[in-house]
Amino acid sequence: MPQLGLGTFLIPEENLSRTIGEAYALGYRQFDTAWRYHNERSIAQALKNNGIKREDVFITTKVNADGLYLKDYQYGLHSIFNIRNFKSIKKLIQESFDNLQTDYIDLFLIHWPWPMCAKMWKELEKLYKSGRIRAIGVSNFLPPHIEYLKRCSDIVPAVNQIEISPLNTQKETIRYCQERGIAVEAMSTFSHYRSNEPRKEIIDSPLLKKIADNHGKSTVQVVLRWMLQQGIIMIPKTWNSTYLRENIDIFDFQLSDEEMGEIDTMDLGRCLNYIPYGERHWLPKDLQKWEGFDKWEKLYSPHPSMIHRILHI
Repeated sequence: MPQLGLGTFLIPEENLSRTIGEAYALGYRQFDTAWRYHNERSIAQALKNNGIKREDVFITTKVNADGLYLKDYQYGLHSIFNIRNFKSIKKLIQESFDNLQTDYIDLFLIHWPWPMCAKMWKELEKLYKSGRIRAIGVSNFLPPHIEYLKRCSDIVPAVNQIEISPLNTQKETIRYCQERGIAVEAMSTFSHYRSNEPRKEIIDSPLLKKIADNHGKSTVQVVLRWMLQQGIIMIPKTWNSTYLRENIDIFDFQLSDEEMGEIDTMDLGRCLNYIPYGERHWLPKDLQKWEGFDKWEKLYSPHPSMIHRILHI
């Protein structure tokens, strides 16, 4: 799996084919998508438009619970609107194969730690064992969610794709995964929740600008290098030709231990965009006792017990 690839969520349809062609020419070989992004078909067409052979790229996609319901999957009081459609998990996974027009997928992830994640894992596991999927993993999973999967299967996730940035360093989850041979992949590093709006507090950070000036690089390149030196896989998104070139140009400089430590001090200790800490109620009782859940309730609500009831009543 290439350590640096291209994220495709919310890249405008009219720019996608050009972007993939330019990215490939620059050396990108990994493209990240998902059923939920509604661009799998466009990516398959973009590969064809640019004369890119399927075997020359690494494709990651994800299965999403939204595809199993008439409307997006709802929580708490809104769960009464969770009306199943006629799709099975197996059929939903097959949709991604059909959309991508491929016989195999390099990496298939569960997009979120939903209550039905064990059933999703079992379906992915079958395709993994048959060779149609080359690796299976998860996204937005915390240590107790991965521990839960371990009770359902002897196949350890190959990858955990989580929100990582200087403002959310995720040191504990990264350490947990790497100690167990689970590769960590960063997403949502520079943007806001489901948005293309750049996170100015990172891009315009005086600290990062100082470090960037020391190396003749941009702040984005410094952040990507900071993750690279931690062994983290990265999928920065852009359709700007200049930024595409910039994002992959991070292999000719090295951050010092001091600079790495300085960037770590920016950590706010919480997720900014995607918050999986609410996925607690469906876990076995012993896994619900993970201390990170209690920390989350204190961080995100002045009335933790109330928010827990609202989300999961």
